[in-house]
Amino acid sequence: MTLPDPVTEASDDRGGSDEKTPLEDPVLMEDDRGSPPPPRMVSIPGPGVFEAFGWLVGVIMLHLVATAIAIMLIVLGLVIVRNDPKLLSDQQQLQLAINDQIGLVMGGDQLLFVIAVTLLVGLRLAVPPAPSSGPWTRLLNRLGRQKIRWPHLAMIVAIVIPVSVSCGQLFVVANRVWQQMLKALPGLPDVQTVQEVNVLSNLAEGLPLPALVFVLAVLPAIGEELVFRGVIGRGLVARTGVVRGVFMTSLLFSVAHLHPAHQLSVFPLGVLLHVIYLATRSILAPILLHFLVNGWAAVLAKASVSMKDQGEGAQLLGGDELMAWYVLLPAVLASLAAVVFFWRSRIEFQEADGKWWWPIYRSVETPLGPAVATRLNPPLSLVMGLVGMLLCFYVVAGWEIYRLVGGG
Repeated sequence: MTLPDPVTEASDDRGGSDEKTPLEDPVLMEDDRGSPPPPRMVSIPGPGVFEAFGWLVGVIMLHLVATAIAIMLIVLGLVIVRNDPKLLSDQQQLQLAINDQIGLVMGGDQLLFVIAVTLLVGLRLAVPPAPSSGPWTRLLNRLGRQKIRWPHLAMIVAIVIPVSVSCGQLFVVANRVWQQMLKALPGLPDVQTVQEVNVLSNLAEGLPLPALVFVLAVLPAIGEELVFRGVIGRGLVARTGVVRGVFMTSLLFSVAHLHPAHQLSVFPLGVLLHVIYLATRSILAPILLHFLVNGWAAVLAKASVSMKDQGEGAQLLGGDELMAWYVLLPAVLASLAAVVFFWRSRIEFQEADGKWWWPIYRSVETPLGPAVATRLNPPLSLVMGLVGMLLCFYVVAGWEIYRLVGGG
């Protein structure tokens, strides 16, 4: 089998580093396509572990700086609109004015963050330019530019609600534990973030639905996926293998969300997003799922706020109460099965002679030479089991909503 040239593949178009190591990925060593060639000494792209931590710190600092800039601009606008310079000297009135504009603060933070991240990711992945391709082609290839196949697209849409339920319920449990810890240990910092139920409700009250979806779903999906899957995950998976790379990337992704309960609840989402990214070889796939999950949360928050009667039906839609086990169980099982489904149906490449292309290291990039993208066929039993669990979840969840809202 013909292997890609390590100089061309790793240094020219994949952004090599000075570090050379024999790569042995256990996921690559056991595959339906047969046995891979022996490992070779190759240049592996970054970021490594230390640079990944640097990106994490940078993400947190960017949010802090972006929030500060947004607040300053909003305060300046309020002073000009109200023609009241004394607002700057009245701390209580100033704080109330900022709280009333929490939607603009969050929107400004996210918008500035996405702009900065887009520039930084472009510089990291497109520079230095390669002799064989321009910076734009280089950037798209490294981020993953395959079209999302319809089975993958259909499954992404189908698992949005089960995944949202699973992660949401994990947040509810973790948040209750955290609140008890705050009562038992008063010295712990009471971290307030946008992911908390009460803060999300405040945002939902102050913003129309399109603006809420834009702030909570569109912008975070783009910015976070470019950083964590596009840059950090690229290097960690290439250097440490799929399992460890996905685990470390998802861990850093969860740490970036600051609130302890939310950190725990987004970790499994990060794993799923990364598996989907590797399986589809498209940065658009995790962006889409991230957008749909956050968008669903925004819709539920807006619906809960608009409902005058905050009864069990409203709680089922998106509150902070635990769901019945027979609703939660199929949601969790479907989410777990989806991870396996995406990996077993991932996109691989066949060379011109019909042989499978074995990448030197796992990435979402495409071969330099002629190759055909082929979606692997998952076991029929896996597909049927996943479809069955999804149907079970939607039937049970629909019946539960009907029962609680007023159907008996």
